[in-house]
Amino acid sequence: MRSTRLTVAIALLLALGLWQIQADQESRAKKTNSPDNADLIKQGNYLVSEVAHCGHCHTPLDSKGQPDRSRLLQGATLGIVPKQKTDNWADKAPNITSSGLAGKWSEQEMIKFLTTGVNAEGDKPTPPMPVFHLNTRDARAVFLYLKSLPGSKGGEDGDKKNK
Repeated sequence: MRSTRLTVAIALLLALGLWQIQADQESRAKKTNSPDNADLIKQGNYLVSEVAHCGHCHTPLDSKGQPDRSRLLQGATLGIVPKQKTDNWADKAPNITSSGLAGKWSEQEMIKFLTTGVNAEGDKPTPPMPVFHLNTRDARAVFLYLKSLPGSKGGEDGDKKNK
């Protein structure tokens, strides 16, 4: 009798836990697809594409030397070098779509990075990446836009096709 009650109690707790997980996922999906977020995503697209020009470094080039729109913001080898050699220089720009940093960093981590110029580990970006000091709303807009981009199925570096 006692083991039957314990089994039923465990089953109820598991069912409640699974129900709560599903409810949380549905809630997050509704928040991400809300009309307010649609406006923020549009703003994020503008900030990324027209203001910060993130695609200049984070989008690989095609065989004609033009940005490959099919791999937008999926990471690329940088074509610029400093005048004097330094160890503090990135050779590649990472994938910043949902299959890259926007998928790995939490919204809070990305907002912190874009508002303070410091990532979750306490590091500043490696040049030539600039330090941004966006306001929180703009940083969230950028994050939501980047998160909305599916990125590559292959993972972190969209520039691998060029090798």
